[in-house]
Amino acid sequence: MSASTADLFRALGVLAEAPGPEHARLAELLELPGTPIGEDYADIFLFQLYPYASAYVGGEGMLGGEARDRVAGAWRALGRTPPTEPDHLGALLGLYAALSEHASVEIAPPERILWDAARQGLLWEHILSWALPYLARVMETESPVYSAWARLLAQALRVEAARTGPPVTLPLHLRDAPALDDPRRGDSEAFLSGLLAPVRSGMILTRLDLARGARDMKLGLRLGERRFVLRSFFAQEADRTIDWLARQASAAARGHAAWECDTGPVEKFWTARALATTALLESLRETDVSELDIEVEQP
Repeated sequence: MSASTADLFRALGVLAEAPGPEHARLAELLELPGTPIGEDYADIFLFQLYPYASAYVGGEGMLGGEARDRVAGAWRALGRTPPTEPDHLGALLGLYAALSEHASVEIAPPERILWDAARQGLLWEHILSWALPYLARVMETESPVYSAWARLLAQALRVEAARTGPPVTLPLHLRDAPALDDPRRGDSEAFLSGLLAPVRSGMILTRLDLARGARDMKLGLRLGERRFVLRSFFAQEADRTIDWLARQASAAARGHAAWECDTGPVEKFWTARALATTALLESLRETDVSELDIEVEQP
C-alpha cells in the first residue's frame, strides 16, 4: 500500500466520525459532493446505521459484547492500547492505515511478512467481515456526501481485498455466528432479536426501513426500539409482516451477491444467511401465526 493509499483510508476513517473543522477540507480533497453536517451524521450514524463492527457481526445485533471484545483483542495483539470504541469504523480504518505505513518502510523480509499478515488479518477479520454490506446501506441514504463517502470507501476496500486475496478460513466473527432461530421451536423472542442481528439474518433493518414497512403494509407505526416496532407489526398483521420481511431478506441476498467477486467467502456467507432467512420466512407462511406466540408489549 502506498503512502497516498494509507492517507486515503485515514481520511475516510476521520469522515466516519462526528463532523469537525477538518471535515470540510477532507471532503474537498476527496472530491465528495458537499460537506458533512451534523444533522446528516446524526441521522445516519447515530440513529440508522451505527458504524461499529459489533452491531453487524455480534450475535446479539447490539453494540459491544463479545464482538467488541474480540476487536479489542486484535488491538492488544498488535501492541496497541484499544480505544474506548475499538470496533468503530473510523478507528479500524486509522489502524489499518497505520499498519500499512509500517509495512511499507524498509524492514527485513521476515518482519515484513509478519506486518503484512497483521494487516491482512485486520482487513478481513474486523473490516471486510461486515463493511461492504454496511456501506451498501449507507450508499442508499439521501445524503449525497455520505453516500459518496461510502461508495469511495467500498471501492478502496475492494481494491485491498483483490490485492491481498481472501483468507483461507472465514473470519472468526462469521464462523462463530449463530443462525436465525425458528419461532416454531418455541423461542419467538430469539427469532425477533435474530431478525435485527445482521450476522444472523443476513439483512440490515434500520428504523427507516421499519417506518417504510409500516407505510407499505398500511400498519400503525408505534414509537419504540426496533424490536418493539417489529413485534407490533406481528401483533397487527403477522402474515403481511412475514411477507414484507421475506422481501427484505431476498433483496439483501441480491445485494450481497454483487460483492462476491471481491470478497468471495465473506459475501457468500452474507448471501447464504439472507437466503436462509428468506426460506424460513416463506415457510412461516404455511404456519398458523398464533403458534408463533409473538405478543406486543408496552415500550
